[in-house]
Amino acid sequence: MAARHLPIAALTHTISIGADFTASPAGIVVAQGDTVNFTNNSGSDITIQFLSNTPGQNIYPNMSLPVTKGTTAGFTVPNANCAANYNVTLNGQVMNGTPYVIQVGSGPMYVLVTGSLASPDFNPATVAVPLGSAATGMGYLQMQSQIPNVVVPIYWTTDPFNPGITQSGPAQPVKSGTSTGSYSYSNTPQPRPHAMVGGGTVIIKSS
Repeated sequence: MAARHLPIAALTHTISIGADFTASPAGIVVAQGDTVNFTNNSGSDITIQFLSNTPGQNIYPNMSLPVTKGTTAGFTVPNANCAANYNVTLNGQVMNGTPYVIQVGSGPMYVLVTGSLASPDFNPATVAVPLGSAATGMGYLQMQSQIPNVVVPIYWTTDPFNPGITQSGPAQPVKSGTSTGSYSYSNTPQPRPHAMVGGGTVIIKSS
């Protein structure tokens, strides 16, 4: 008799917003159909403002989730691989500068490369990617060229992905053992003989 495959129960993940408006954990990988709750301990009414992750599916269709001080608000993530950066905002103002991230399944987060090979634009210029783990799955990033028939080279001071992201192409996972923090890249080699033509920053966030 064949073994029955029972469905895996959905989990609830809680992200706490502290008195300094930081989100903890800052970057999480969740399974399809899980619930993500935000508990607001900041002392002020805040809004979780999600950012688009084109061409990926929106993780939260409303894109804007109000959370009254002292309460918890949340949503169920889609039954699809997707990801999103988000900011904690107060009266429309982004707090703490850099975005946080939620990844569902294998995501990925996207950076789109537009313009031309001689003068590329990387959008968004700053993107947060979750560190992930062997248990939850690693964070994923896809550098996707929107320039017809052009593969764009990518150069890092330290490449946090494995296999390394050396050019635009398929999504790649964060390298196991990578440290959290900011990693800069450009389309010109290191050391750069000239000014950087185009580039950006990937921020690895952990749970």
